[in-house]
Amino acid sequence: MNDPNFNYSYNHQPEQNYYTPPTPPKKKGLSTGAIVAIVLAVALIMTLLGGCAMVGLVYLTGNNSFMEEVTEMLPGSKEEEVTPPPTTGSDREQFGAQEAPVTTDSLDGLIIGGDENALTVAQIYQKVAPSVVGIKISSQMGGGTGSGVVMTTDGYILTNAHVVDDAMSIQVYLYDGSEYTATLVGSDEATDIAVIKVDATGLSAATFGNSDTLQIGEDVVAIGNPLGLDLSFTVTRGIVSALNRNIAVGGYAMTLVQTDAAINPGNSGGPLINCYGEVIGITSAKIMSDYSASTVEGIGFAIPVNSALEVAEDLAVHGHVTGRPWLGIVIQTQYGQQGNQFVYQVVVTEVEPGSPAAACGMQVGDVIRKFGGVEVANNTELLAERDNYSPGDTVEILVERDGTEVTLKMTLGEAGS
Repeated sequence: MNDPNFNYSYNHQPEQNYYTPPTPPKKKGLSTGAIVAIVLAVALIMTLLGGCAMVGLVYLTGNNSFMEEVTEMLPGSKEEEVTPPPTTGSDREQFGAQEAPVTTDSLDGLIIGGDENALTVAQIYQKVAPSVVGIKISSQMGGGTGSGVVMTTDGYILTNAHVVDDAMSIQVYLYDGSEYTATLVGSDEATDIAVIKVDATGLSAATFGNSDTLQIGEDVVAIGNPLGLDLSFTVTRGIVSALNRNIAVGGYAMTLVQTDAAINPGNSGGPLINCYGEVIGITSAKIMSDYSASTVEGIGFAIPVNSALEVAEDLAVHGHVTGRPWLGIVIQTQYGQQGNQFVYQVVVTEVEPGSPAAACGMQVGDVIRKFGGVEVANNTELLAERDNYSPGDTVEILVERDGTEVTLKMTLGEAGS
């Protein structure tokens, strides 16, 4: 029997049997036309699916005109890119809170420094948090909370003066959950620095860095107790926004570090930390609104740690800051008349008995026009000029009293002596 897969051909002449080579069998499959049709169909389906996906994406981002955008993105559109819609975002009595900057970074693995010695935020927290404390006070006005930094293993703690002002009792809460009653060692309102002490040993003292080496844009971390102890040991991160900001806080001129790390009431007295886990500032204030009552974001301040430690060491040893000139007056910046003009001026509202001011004849109601020959128009300017002198120096002070100018010579005392 002939094999049906081969084509044999015979003629009628038996002596001449011709052989024709077999033709290969046809392969089963799709023709070229069918393949082209399938490719075109798949392309059409993918285009439609892409359009549907784009509709979902734009809708989820909250764009109300997403149909127009999707139409423009289909084949033949003039547009070739989709631009995501923009996103939006939001201690002392005159200062308040702000929201932390929005970020998608993972705090656990984020290295915030620029070299191999830099730590992740998680590593900074693990290193520094045991040196941070929560502070709770009671006073005749009620109570309050704040933060602090352990200076020594035997219980000296650095915080803000305004955290412990008028405190009748001070409680300190450590990271390990232990609680101590603290005593006030010394407080300095002019620099907003205070030192308190607990009866304990073996505490985890912080590592202090050098605030003179800070650079604008450098990464920093804050740890503290924002809005009270219920949110104790909260960590936030940001950058050094500016250096040497001259700010008047509580009537005192202060030179501070500006940061956008989230600092809220309760963070006061806590540490601002660099990428090596070193304390480089003591957080103290946050601007909440400007003169037009507009909300202000990301403007917080910290006392440079070099200045803070200089004051804290004096407080720990002497109970007051040594070498600071003392006048013995209470002053206010008021708006009043000078000649034919209305100007800001420094008015004496109280003279302490036995003070340098009392000794030179200064009186309540005197308007201080010049200090050491330099015109002063507000409290900040007067205190800045005072600090150019030392205890024992004699300074000429020009005051206006009942419309008459009077020159007084004051021998400066030493604050806290």
